[in-house]
Amino acid sequence: MSLSKSMSTSNNLKFSLKLLSIKSIATWIGLILLRFISFLPYGTLMRLGNSLGNLIYKISPHRKEIIRININKCLHVEGEQLDRFVRSNFQAIGRGIFEMSLAWWSSDKKIRNIKTKLINRNLLENQNGALILIKHSTHLELDLRLLSQFFDLTGMYKAQTNEVVNYVMVKARNNYIAESLTNKEALKAVRWIKSGKNFLYAADQDYGQNVSIMIPFFEYDAATVTFPALFCNKKIKIVLADVSRVEDTYEIEIKELDNSLNEKEFLTSMNNLYQEFIRKEPEGYLWMHRRFKSGHQESVYPKWSSRDKKREKRRLKRDND
Repeated sequence: MSLSKSMSTSNNLKFSLKLLSIKSIATWIGLILLRFISFLPYGTLMRLGNSLGNLIYKISPHRKEIIRININKCLHVEGEQLDRFVRSNFQAIGRGIFEMSLAWWSSDKKIRNIKTKLINRNLLENQNGALILIKHSTHLELDLRLLSQFFDLTGMYKAQTNEVVNYVMVKARNNYIAESLTNKEALKAVRWIKSGKNFLYAADQDYGQNVSIMIPFFEYDAATVTFPALFCNKKIKIVLADVSRVEDTYEIEIKELDNSLNEKEFLTSMNNLYQEFIRKEPEGYLWMHRRFKSGHQESVYPKWSSRDKKREKRRLKRDND
């Protein structure tokens, strides 16, 4: 099922002259270049992605350390095998940039030519609203585009700090996601699902202790967002739609979660299913996220003072606005 062009979106961002400020010029140049590169054949883009990933690997010591810690902690990989794993993850991140460009700007015909395999499609056919959980893969943007070939979707996104990237992202997604909300509009998301819409939500990252409880993730306690558990013991189907790149095919596999469980039991089963799908394509998971940052007295991650200062500056700016 393809997205109807007549469907409305809730994020019709208007272009502002502020997006053409001097500090935005470099971003626009990068996006325009990426737009032209996206016309290249898929295989060429993936090879370019590997090279870009190798470059990012060399210039990102902080991200490299976070990825190394997460992979070691979750998959118990060490030594030279860990080094190879970290590098392959960076290559997947590099490919993901070009997979994002495919998702944003490719024609429907080019997307259909990408090899896909859909498993358990029946779980989302003829449904009156469903919560569709997804994971943060390195090719997440393409995952969304591929899923939209088969189902009409709504979803949630986090506004990007770079306003130009945010504008381009939302405008692009509006072409294949029927409606979308920001992560500040959770109550509206609940109403959408109850009204019969398929709603995408990624519940595999640490969103902070205020909206989470501690649930094991790869055997270690991790702050797990409770939003999906709101639909337990209600007539709402909850599934996890995984997209894993297996050789040259994007394998879409849908599995249903038991929503008759209580909150803790459900979130435990959800994390277990996330783990199962992450292991299917471990190098394609977004390991650079600090998954174990909340709920622990001592951080498992090294301090990143420059990043923390930037975040504090943004928080102060929001408070003063």
